[in-house]
Amino acid sequence: MKIKILRLILLGSMLWTISCKEDLGTTEPLSSDGKGPGVVNDVKIENGPGRAVLHYKVPTDVDLSYVKARYEIRPGVFRETKSSKNNDSLVVDGFGEEKTYKVELTAFDKGENSSAPTVIEVKPTTPPIISLANTIGLIDDFGGMGIIVNNPSESDFRILVSQKVPSSNMERPISTFYTKVKNISFNIRGYEPEPVTFVVVIKDKFGNTSIPIIKDILPIEELLLDRNLYRAIKYDNDTPPLGSGRDIPAIWNNTFGDDAWHSGDGKMPMSVSFDLGKKVKLSRFKYFPRTSSNSFIFNHYNLKRFEIWGSNNPSSDWSNWELVGTYESKKPSGLPTGQLTNDDIVYAQAGEEYGVLTSAPEVRYIRVKMLESWSGLDGGQISEMQFWGQYKE
Repeated sequence: MKIKILRLILLGSMLWTISCKEDLGTTEPLSSDGKGPGVVNDVKIENGPGRAVLHYKVPTDVDLSYVKARYEIRPGVFRETKSSKNNDSLVVDGFGEEKTYKVELTAFDKGENSSAPTVIEVKPTTPPIISLANTIGLIDDFGGMGIIVNNPSESDFRILVSQKVPSSNMERPISTFYTKVKNISFNIRGYEPEPVTFVVVIKDKFGNTSIPIIKDILPIEELLLDRNLYRAIKYDNDTPPLGSGRDIPAIWNNTFGDDAWHSGDGKMPMSVSFDLGKKVKLSRFKYFPRTSSNSFIFNHYNLKRFEIWGSNNPSSDWSNWELVGTYESKKPSGLPTGQLTNDDIVYAQAGEEYGVLTSAPEVRYIRVKMLESWSGLDGGQISEMQFWGQYKE
């Protein structure tokens, strides 16, 4: 019996040894030969906006590991891009000007031995930061300045806004906006209808900075509308309230966080209507969700997607109503429903502000059309709504 076991052990050892020898014969070298790989050659360049794609012939060394590009995007600031031995191209980006840049391409083996560098020149086309700076719109707006952004590349940008201090060379920082979407607009509010000079600077994720854009703005006067002029309108096809304590006037009773208008039974879309008291050119509004419990915030029946409609000759069947705007509530953290950060809570309690396009009609009557609640259930609630603009009668 002992002899049989010994034979099995010897047989297993022989098989393991043969297996190891076969593996060693088919895998790549486990250590470097101490010499650098061949150079990267036959480089072809495909220039693009603020970037370039480099296509090249990969060195044939069996211990090749990767190819690295090193380049200076502005004085003293270098970037590196690496590409595995299995690829024959890489991208160099972060260029902030439309000019010629030198790029060093170097091959490395598994022991980090390097080849001699291959130096090539790229000439990116107009970088996204310059395109955005050339097309950004700065306009007179209600209570300040409107900023219209066209960002077809959907690149990450910061837009820094400051105000020139009169009779000095100083600037006072006002706000910073972040964007990586194609088209978006921002607003600077809180100014009297007197001339003010704004300075706008754009920064990209690579640290490039645009030339300052200086704009003289004359803010358009806006007022917080008088809630004492508001009146409820009740249409049969609007959504009835949950109860007397949740009726339409709760939308403007100057109580925030609770004591909200709450829909009764019904199916989405739902609607509620009221009279502003006078015809108004709207500039913006704030929607205050129900926040008396954290469980309500970005949850429950608080509005996620909704529309504002306006009219000067209202009817129950929507025939005399015009769309003022379509809006969507955004949670700052982006966390799933039911999960909150402190920033989410503070943001909701402060009210969610939405702009109204200057092309929107002048209206007296408002109809809120609710499309989706944060919980996904049929229903809506509005703790408070405030409107700003100019009275036109």
